[in-house]
Amino acid sequence: MSEKQGIRIVSLNLWRRERIGMMFTLIFALYIGGVISLSLNATIGGEEDAAAGSGLIDWIYVTMFPIFGTIMSKSAFGMWRDDHYSKRLAHWRTMPIPIEAIVKARFLQTLYVLPSVGAAFLLLQYGVSEKLREALSPLQLAEFWVVWLGYSVAANALLILWELCYSGKRYTIYYFLCMAASAVACAVIAWQGGFIFIGLLNEIGDGYGWAYMLGSAGLAIVGTWLGYRVTVRKIRKRSLTF
Repeated sequence: MSEKQGIRIVSLNLWRRERIGMMFTLIFALYIGGVISLSLNATIGGEEDAAAGSGLIDWIYVTMFPIFGTIMSKSAFGMWRDDHYSKRLAHWRTMPIPIEAIVKARFLQTLYVLPSVGAAFLLLQYGVSEKLREALSPLQLAEFWVVWLGYSVAANALLILWELCYSGKRYTIYYFLCMAASAVACAVIAWQGGFIFIGLLNEIGDGYGWAYMLGSAGLAIVGTWLGYRVTVRKIRKRSLTF
């Protein structure tokens, strides 16, 4: 089977299996965006109790935005118990679909889910929060979206590596360890008086969005390239069973 045929088969398979999961991912993003919207005015306005809220928003953006490139499905929630992704990978390999096609199709899924869900997440906050609309013009909001998108694409390269190269239990352990490490990092940064969300907001508002977009695009390209190469190499060495 050629690589193009493999990408087409895997992509169609993912679409048929996970359309409902994509909808739940969108609903989850809108829920999180709605919760954040309730505190954005106080956070951006710099009220006295805004520091803790800003640290929490930093953590949500750092950890949740990349998740918008994954699919909230029954298979994902049962990863620890059933390891569905490893079984699915084993099935694809018996067809046989080239490893490169499987990995590329999985990255392709992220590239059409993440931008749309991330945009909905931001637009909801922009519509609800008056302070956010004052801080960013619509064009600057698009720059803000591109910066977080680039970071999230790079982060998804790691998530895809875990998904395709390790068992469901190891993926779950790595995921929660990463969540905990991100929480500690955001708390330390906030304790030192630095805030990721507010800092980026101010930088883009001051006209430096182009620099952050370039950096974010570079991070996405390098992260995707490295993630793809490492994932393909690790799958070749992986022993798979149904």
